[in-house]
Amino acid sequence: MKRVLYVMIAIVIILIFIVFGVREWIASNDKKQINGNWTGAWNASMQAPYEDGISQKGFENRTVRQIIHPHLDGKKMRIRLSNTFGKDPLSIEEIHVAVSKSGSEIVPGTDQQVTFGGDQSVTIPPGKEKFSDPISFKVNRGKNLAVSLYVSDETGPATWHPHSMQTTYISNGNHVSDANTEAFKTNEEAWFWLAGVDVMPDPSVNGAIVVMGSSIANGNHSTVNANHRWPDYLAKRLKQENAATKMSVLNAGISANQLINSEPDKGENALARLERDVFSQTGVKAVILHQGLNDIRHHPDYGAEKIIERMKQIIKATHEQGLKIYGGTLTPFKDSGMYTEKGEKTRQEVNHWIRNKAEFDGVIDFDKALRDPKDPKRYLSKYDAGDHLHPNDAGYKKMAEAIDLSSFK
Repeated sequence: MKRVLYVMIAIVIILIFIVFGVREWIASNDKKQINGNWTGAWNASMQAPYEDGISQKGFENRTVRQIIHPHLDGKKMRIRLSNTFGKDPLSIEEIHVAVSKSGSEIVPGTDQQVTFGGDQSVTIPPGKEKFSDPISFKVNRGKNLAVSLYVSDETGPATWHPHSMQTTYISNGNHVSDANTEAFKTNEEAWFWLAGVDVMPDPSVNGAIVVMGSSIANGNHSTVNANHRWPDYLAKRLKQENAATKMSVLNAGISANQLINSEPDKGENALARLERDVFSQTGVKAVILHQGLNDIRHHPDYGAEKIIERMKQIIKATHEQGLKIYGGTLTPFKDSGMYTEKGEKTRQEVNHWIRNKAEFDGVIDFDKALRDPKDPKRYLSKYDAGDHLHPNDAGYKKMAEAIDLSSFK
């Protein structure tokens, strides 16, 4: 009798292990299926709200319609929302996505609801991000989408991306599905909470290139709403030139950002935000680092050694992730605000190191592409936005043309 009892107990134990083992396998398989070959098609690096203004005030009973420019085709998509710098839970009542037509208009018949765990609303804890459920939605590379968020309750200070070079449209009340522009009376040049869009692309796509930088990566002084940032032009080249390597381009630029210092209105320093803004991007395979000029301008006493040391740390961290990283030389800035001969000497020393001594997997000579051959300390006039610090549209295009696409094979 005891023997039968022991056998029965053993059978029960075995069955328990089988059941839980199958459940674990299913959970693991589901996770792989969820991640699949999702690849980032668009992103914006988030930062903390300013001490005043709309990001500090937040929103209440507002629809925020945000226009984005995806860099990859896909038949399915998912949205990533961020409350990274929020101090309170962020509740969004309803989210819709549609094909953008013009301004705040959307193409009729393309509007679709976005859900989170099957619900139309989502609450994101402070310091966290959330992905939406996947939705069947055809995303076309280079064709703008409109993502409309409705918040009913006070949001408090907003996690955001200022200086977006793209207009966001705001209305009173819930107008997430409105195709026309009548309700959207207020405009802002920023993205709020919208941190990324992933797509399920063709299997031939080889992941994403993440551009880590400051205002030049961000596209400051380019034409607003034209998507003339140099990462946009790079994405166009990858498409138009039928590049052997099919990749997305994700822009992790933050205006005024620095390699070394973190400041409230300039974002966390490059090393501090590397994990969130680069390594965690879906499908990242390569990184382009173009940063350091703000450190030189704001801290001329740093000298080249301190900037080079921070670049070395970023290179090392990137290689430890199994990713390739390419270094962009620092562009001219003579006659711009905060220019000094001491800073120029530092820029030249950093560029010499990038070109000749750095452990980057490749070098992109943005300096050579944009400088005036007769006065290499300044921009060639046809590429100068006018502030002698940022390129204009033609300059941003030239930057993208300076990149050897075969580097990413």
